[in-house]
Amino acid sequence: MNSIKLKSTIIVCLTLLGLYGLAELFFARFTFSFPIFQDQCLYAHMFIVDKRDKDIKRGDLVAFKFNKEDKNFDKGLNFIKIAAGVPGDEIKFSPNEMFVNRVESKIAGMTHAINFLQLNPKEYERQITLNENEFFMVGETIYSYDSRFWGPINEEDILGKAYAIF
Repeated sequence: MNSIKLKSTIIVCLTLLGLYGLAELFFARFTFSFPIFQDQCLYAHMFIVDKRDKDIKRGDLVAFKFNKEDKNFDKGLNFIKIAAGVPGDEIKFSPNEMFVNRVESKIAGMTHAINFLQLNPKEYERQITLNENEFFMVGETIYSYDSRFWGPINEEDILGKAYAIF
């Protein structure tokens, strides 16, 4: 009888140890993100971030560290936005439209954010070409405060690809 209890205990311990190991592997690679801002820039409320996948392509959701000096957000915050531009892309934008490599983007205009922040719309008419290690990040709602305001982010600030869960 003791032999059966010992085997059962060993099986339970090994199972728990295996589950713990799987959880460790999962959380070493992935993390969850829950944006806390009232006015979202993406139409999702929960994301999973793959910290090992940093092969970013245009259109990917990307988690990154905000390493810009900005009066509206603290340096060091983590953001999730859409990579609208990748290295080498030409970005042209104004408050009402945006073009990536001369193709019009379906990204929402930035007039709402400009008015809310009481900014001069003329200051947000630009054309830039992204350098080798730069990405242009945007949101998909009228509330998005993104690269159109603070410029491209550096590749070294990318935390990983993000996936909307709901």
